[in-house]
Amino acid sequence: MTADIDQNRFALMALLTRAHDARPDDYADPQTLVPMSDDSLRSYAVGLLHFLEAEPPSDEVTTEIQEELRSLLYETH
Repeated sequence: MTADIDQNRFALMALLTRAHDARPDDYADPQTLVPMSDDSLRSYAVGLLHFLEAEPPSDEVTTEIQEELRSLLYETH
């Protein structure tokens, strides 16, 4: 079970870092995310996904982030 948490955290961090690299003004930087607990990081990702789903897709980057978040979060249930 610990391996699953580590893999899920790593996958979320990789995705959120790519999101920040693509849009630094729109997504949290890794220095903010790294100290978060697993539960806090997951909560942030869930909130971000809900936000993205509430907005009309603006471009390919946003759509990709939304799809990857959805996939990662549903796999972690």
